[in-house]
Amino acid sequence: MNQQENEKLADQFIRAVLNVQAGEKVWVEYIGSYAKDIADACSDKVSELGGVAHVVDRGSDRLNKDIPAMGVDDMKAQGAQELATMKEMDCYIRIDDNAEEGRINVSTAQLGAYKKHVMSEMTGERVRNTRWLVTSAPTPEFAQACNMTSDEANEYYTQVCSVDYGFMADAVKPLVKRMTEGSEVHIIGQGTDLRFSIAGINAIPCTGTHNIPDGECFTAPIRDSVNGTIRFGKSSYMGERFEFIELSFENGKAVKAVAENEERTKALNAILDTDDGARYIGEFAIAFNPYVLEPIGDILFDEKIAGSLHCALGEAYDVADNGNVSNIHWDMVHIQRPEHGGGQIWIDGELIRDNGLFVPEDLQILNPDSLIAIERERAQENAGKAKNKPGL
Repeated sequence: MNQQENEKLADQFIRAVLNVQAGEKVWVEYIGSYAKDIADACSDKVSELGGVAHVVDRGSDRLNKDIPAMGVDDMKAQGAQELATMKEMDCYIRIDDNAEEGRINVSTAQLGAYKKHVMSEMTGERVRNTRWLVTSAPTPEFAQACNMTSDEANEYYTQVCSVDYGFMADAVKPLVKRMTEGSEVHIIGQGTDLRFSIAGINAIPCTGTHNIPDGECFTAPIRDSVNGTIRFGKSSYMGERFEFIELSFENGKAVKAVAENEERTKALNAILDTDDGARYIGEFAIAFNPYVLEPIGDILFDEKIAGSLHCALGEAYDVADNGNVSNIHWDMVHIQRPEHGGGQIWIDGELIRDNGLFVPEDLQILNPDSLIAIERERAQENAGKAKNKPGL
């Protein structure tokens, strides 16, 4: 990323999304060297707006150095310190370099202890009590996955992240209504036949206020209601990568988990045995970002793919809580567009989406062509307002 691109992103993240004001304190966290440049630009933007930036390095170099030297008491002490600091913050932003997952060289047990004792309470505090945003940084791996040169990938990333996501806010309302008032969900296709209830659990629209890129509506299944089988595409968790994952559920629990070979299946099940909640679904979401079409191995992009859905094994979000508690939250993506195998989503006997396209008339506005038309019209209106704004 060049300086101009970093500054444009920082303006989008810090000014437009987080709306940082003079005197406010902002936690700026970065993971990896590619994320650091954007984090530095964000820190500069905070200062420019009269705020105070608290910069935190959570990259693999730092974790590989710190975690092996820490006992449980050390982790608890750091966790208490980070929680106290977070309570002083008004805003939080994290920029991820997802290639960092494969560079963490500590044991699963050590990393789990670090997340539990250092990260858990701090994360809960920032979700509940700050204006927060999580995004990611483009890397060479990102460019390769996009089949682009580095310059092309940087341009694409900047374009997708700089969209005025307000264009989704009204369009998603009919889907929010169905997911809020609905009960029985049935997902079929690609060797998938999964049923569960979402009755009584909130549905939360995501349109650029907490994630960038964005474009989804999420809820959670009633914890013990999930039955059947679902097959997900490529997925990764903390450096462990899988070509596909197939899960079979009985009364909420993933009783069978299979990956592409015996070694990967063993690694998959080791993660799902992290704790009692890791084999239960804590989130179900339907995605619709018209500019994100193919998986690239970055979950912040992949979980927003038009025509996809995702389920997260593990921890449920407080705002759409089914009571599941876990130290993991692992999003797995299932794309239903025809070129990926197709599929359908039904809610209470109504066909909601067929082969990646929304079917009911009031939901068709969420299909890619409709959303792109709305976004372009909105962009033209904003450009016209800016052009006609009197000078100061």
